[in-house]
Amino acid sequence: MTGKRLNTILGGPPVLVVSDCEGRDEILKDLRRHGFESELVSTGEEAMSRHEESQLVLVDFDLEDFDGLTLCREIRKASDIPMIGFTSSEMNRILALEGGCDDCIDKPYSSREFVARVSALLRRSRVSSSSVLAFGELSIHPTTREVRVGDRSVKATRKEFELLHLLASHPDSLFSRAELLRRVWQFTVVHEEVTPLASRTIDTHVSSLRKKLGAPHWIVTVRGVGFRFNDPAVSGEPHETPVRARAGNRPGTVL
Repeated sequence: MTGKRLNTILGGPPVLVVSDCEGRDEILKDLRRHGFESELVSTGEEAMSRHEESQLVLVDFDLEDFDGLTLCREIRKASDIPMIGFTSSEMNRILALEGGCDDCIDKPYSSREFVARVSALLRRSRVSSSSVLAFGELSIHPTTREVRVGDRSVKATRKEFELLHLLASHPDSLFSRAELLRRVWQFTVVHEEVTPLASRTIDTHVSSLRKKLGAPHWIVTVRGVGFRFNDPAVSGEPHETPVRARAGNRPGTVL
């Protein structure tokens, strides 16, 4: 699907570009060439005031006047709007994902990759399955991105929701850390090697989800391998059990 066709389907507000660097004109040209409406701002104050009127935010981390990472964190506190960061270092790329970005593009980048990533993120944020996932008192609503435990609404961030939804959609599968980074954070993992900082990002989101859900047993850690979703009604495991017992009772599939 071309950018023009996708934007016609989505309609609505423009893509907000936050940049004060030389490459910003090229970003705008790429967007407009593929049919995306775009708007450029160059300060954090402008970005905070205009992001709610946009369908996606692109933030250049190599900004001269303000900290791009801080801006992403502030936008994420205020909104669930899809965000892509631009950076020239691996460390900043990981920090961008930790700071609330849904994806991150390395500079220099190709025009085709840039447009493909924008289109893919917009599809993921707008088009989803309408099927509600229900596991006892826990329910996950893809269309509204709502999580409920009984009568209580759980306020999950965008990445927390995507992580939980992915795990719950495959309750019999065991996901490696590398696979979670690829599928939730769209992070390129070479030879299945996950850096300590990237691994900590996953651990932080899992820990936050467990606290928000009110119990640790929904997401099971398999040491040295990864994570899986635990449906107590199926597994008979209302609480976390030793790894050896879990592996013996209910083997998973590493994706």
